[in-house]
Amino acid sequence: MSTQVIVIGKPEKEKTKTAIEFRSFLNTRLKIDNGAYSPSHYKYIELICKDYALGFDLMFAYNDPNDRSCGLLYIGHFNDGIVE
Repeated sequence: MSTQVIVIGKPEKEKTKTAIEFRSFLNTRLKIDNGAYSPSHYKYIELICKDYALGFDLMFAYNDPNDRSCGLLYIGHFNDGIVE
């Protein structure tokens, strides 16, 4: 059975959640590159640092937790941390 949470008083408006956005990534030559994959391509996305630089967040995305060497560092917006 799931738990339902009830807030007594004026109910809050339901906020539309904003998905994670990738802007650029650090390629294997250690250069910033645009493009690559969308967040939905990855099984895991870790937020390393919120507001890392110039309003962008630093994230690490990968698919295999036993082989993180195939992951990429991304600059973008973590937003509400959901993937579409």
